[in-house]
Amino acid sequence: MKLVMFLDAIEHVSRISRILRQPKGNALLLGVGGSGRQSLTRLAAYTADMSCFQIEIAKGYGKTEWREDVKKALLRAGKDGVQTVFLFSDSQIVMESFLEDINNVLNAGEVPNIWDMSDIDQICMAVRPLCQAEGIAITKQNMHERFLSRVQNNLHMVLAFSPVGDAFRTRLRNFPSLVTCCTIDWFTEWPAEALRGVANEAFAEIEFRDEETKDGIVMLCRDIHQGVERMSLRYRDELRRHNYVTPTSYLELLSTFKKVLGEKRNELGTAKRRLTVGLDKLNQTEKDVAVMKVELVELQPILAQTQIDVAQLMEKIAKDKAVAAEQKAVVETEEAAASAKAAESKAIKDSAEAGLAEALPALDAALTVLKNLKLSGNFVTRFCQVACRLVSSFFVVLLRWGEFP
Repeated sequence: MKLVMFLDAIEHVSRISRILRQPKGNALLLGVGGSGRQSLTRLAAYTADMSCFQIEIAKGYGKTEWREDVKKALLRAGKDGVQTVFLFSDSQIVMESFLEDINNVLNAGEVPNIWDMSDIDQICMAVRPLCQAEGIAITKQNMHERFLSRVQNNLHMVLAFSPVGDAFRTRLRNFPSLVTCCTIDWFTEWPAEALRGVANEAFAEIEFRDEETKDGIVMLCRDIHQGVERMSLRYRDELRRHNYVTPTSYLELLSTFKKVLGEKRNELGTAKRRLTVGLDKLNQTEKDVAVMKVELVELQPILAQTQIDVAQLMEKIAKDKAVAAEQKAVVETEEAAASAKAAESKAIKDSAEAGLAEALPALDAALTVLKNLKLSGNFVTRFCQVACRLVSSFFVVLLRWGEFP
């Protein structure tokens, strides 16, 4: 926990320490939130070598949990004899009965009906040796009184309350021991020295251009806070309405300044990096363009010769294209003639195939008859005559097919 020990804070620590070192010393710290009541109480308890006890409010925290915490504090102070500081703030008041128990502790050192038989046995066992050493008669009443005496001497109640609002006045009227059994310490607004010291500590980790800039920002934060305080007083006087400016408001101002400063520095740093990268790219591009210009000048003759070659090539391509067109026309003519001849040949072929189809049955019949005939002179003569006619027919077919050798 970081603390800025300005003069007012040191005075408050001294007062709280003096109260805690007194027998039955209890304190009522009055001030707005964030004024340092709890922090300075913990510091004073540490310097006095005392144990600081504080309840922890959680969901479902009620009277039973509160009684258990109070019992722990009373046993620590009365049974164990430990110097204990019971720190309690008004933000921990879940039920008004909490204040009634605190009022009883301040007034009598105990809470009625809080002990069960096991707790009473523990207390008697712890207090019996003390009573024997002090020559006190060993009775339950004497041991109980000795226990209460140890509680009042070892347990120090420190109440951190805010005086703002009607609830505080009502609680003081209902529970008078909060005033009669406590020493009051008022925590007023922070002086200019405190505001400057807290701002210096808050900005200690921030790098500024120079100390003059840092001092100017610290003075600005201080003036803003004090200006709001003055305007709040004027607002109260003119409109009868309250605007409470607490040290917490000042801490939030410092925190907001640090947050905004960090965001703006990051934003400007990012823009700076982008600009630097852009300038580097531009410089590199300029160098590349200069090199490309030199190369372009060197390549001008080659480019001119290439243009001439391209022109000549285009002329040659045009001539070749004209020749190709002429050849295409010739090929198309020849293709048409070939197509006509192919059609004519196909017609001849189809006719020959038709004639062949008509001659094949006669040939098969002749072969069949030939097998059945007996050889004789007349037959041979006739056969020769038939063969001559067949050969003539084959010649005709071959002529029509166009395959005559």
